[in-house]
Amino acid sequence: MSSIDVTAGGPIEGTFSIDTSPGPGVYEFRGARGTGKTTCISSIDWLTGHKVDITLHDGAVSGKVEGFGVVAPIGGRKRRKGELAVDTIDAEKFSIIDILDPKGKTPEVRDATRIKAVAVLSDVKADPSLYYELVGGQVEFDALGLPPTSDPVVLATRIKQAFDKQACEKENTADAEAKHAAPLELVPDDLDTSQSADLEQLGSERDQARDEHQRLKDAREHGLDKEREIANAKERLASLQSEYNGPTVEDADTARQASIAKGTAAKARVEELERELTRARAIVDTCKSEYTAADQTLAAAKSHFAAIADLEALASQTCEFPTEDQIAKLAEAVEVNTAAYNQGVRLRDVKQNQEKALVHRNAEKAAATAAEEARNKAGQVFDIFSQSLNAKHLQIKSVDGNPRLFVEHPKRGTTAFDQVNGLSDGERVDFALRELLPHIESPGLLPIPQRVWQDLQPADRKRLHALAIDKNLYLFGAQVADGELRVVYLGASQNG
Repeated sequence: MSSIDVTAGGPIEGTFSIDTSPGPGVYEFRGARGTGKTTCISSIDWLTGHKVDITLHDGAVSGKVEGFGVVAPIGGRKRRKGELAVDTIDAEKFSIIDILDPKGKTPEVRDATRIKAVAVLSDVKADPSLYYELVGGQVEFDALGLPPTSDPVVLATRIKQAFDKQACEKENTADAEAKHAAPLELVPDDLDTSQSADLEQLGSERDQARDEHQRLKDAREHGLDKEREIANAKERLASLQSEYNGPTVEDADTARQASIAKGTAAKARVEELERELTRARAIVDTCKSEYTAADQTLAAAKSHFAAIADLEALASQTCEFPTEDQIAKLAEAVEVNTAAYNQGVRLRDVKQNQEKALVHRNAEKAAATAAEEARNKAGQVFDIFSQSLNAKHLQIKSVDGNPRLFVEHPKRGTTAFDQVNGLSDGERVDFALRELLPHIESPGLLPIPQRVWQDLQPADRKRLHALAIDKNLYLFGAQVADGELRVVYLGASQNG
């Protein structure tokens, strides 16, 4: 068969025949808007086996696309018949159109479709084992808790998101540990960290100073009490000495001895002088009274002079005790030792806080290292996925957490595949064809979206035509032109 026929598809009424007898090369649909150019491109895509939406022409009961040995019905539930006599991209869900001009408002959405298409066209499955080595093994991979998926792009994205989440959690942990450590690392400006923090020694020195200070204070109080006692003894001694007017002990004893002698003489005279018995008895009674009085006087004298002797002994004592200056100096020593102890307490607390801070800093470092490792692993996910595609010209990189498609441009270096800040339409077609050609046997059949094709420069179209002939490809494109729907083989004419 040397033509492709599109019957009752979209705006096409009847059958529109596409003459393919010139052979491989570029075939360009031309015509005004609404004449069926896009329908022709979609019909060829449908002919190759890809699922596309083609509506029946208004009023038509059935339609079809027929060519290269295949009849593909439009509308209804009839199945396609025949085997395609040319090779194409073997995939139902995706075609080259999904790489060149996928749907989506943002580059991220469009690239996601492109990457899925490349994965499917490269027969790449969602294989978790590709990432076991990166994760640390199957057990570690299973521990990520990722839901199963048959989409390799979703799998790679979820793995990267898992690592990003781990990194974020570890970064939060590192930040929290740093916040814990920062206040613990502060050292008061008035704290001399070179001083001892041996609280046992400092406390002993402080307590010794306190005890010595208290001992001196007690000694001084005792001395002052003793001094007052001596003064009182002196006052009492002077008072007793001035108030007493009786005989001395010696005088009282002499009087007592005389009374005894006198009584003895009286008794002798009583015996001798009975006549003087009455008077003698009176004298004896008097002597007894005098004896009693003298004895009492002697006792009083002994008591008086004994008290005087005690007071004189006390009054003659000297009293030595700590001075106020000595106590003041010891009070200063207590203050110094107490201050040293208190500083030791502060220094101990600072050192303990620094030890705690070190624990937090180590935890911060470990978390930061883990976060960096997770970030590095996240950055490798799309590299592994990209390698699994066995792509020669296309590569996947992460941009703001999203998988993006890039190429190595001969002049601009690494360049986004998407049209936004990336390749031109012609360059995208060129890179896509170079990537897909190894997957297509000769002859091949590929449709190019109208939006992409019509923006190509004439030189790009000529170059693609030459490439198609060289690689034995049937390429189909479309552009808006005046007039009815028609097809032009670029090798025969460049005019519409």
